[in-house]
Amino acid sequence: MSDRGFHRIEADLEDSWLEDWAGVGIAELEAYLAKHAAFISYLEDAKH
Repeated sequence: MSDRGFHRIEADLEDSWLEDWAGVGIAELEAYLAKHAAFISYLEDAKH
């Protein structure tokens, strides 16, 4: 997306669009799992 919020169709037509899309998805999943692990760790520490 551009600074104004518009989506460039050229970005969808690039050869690497699938790799880019998967990379973003994996990064978001890793961030979610890290937050979940930190919360579980917090709960474990709170028990003691």
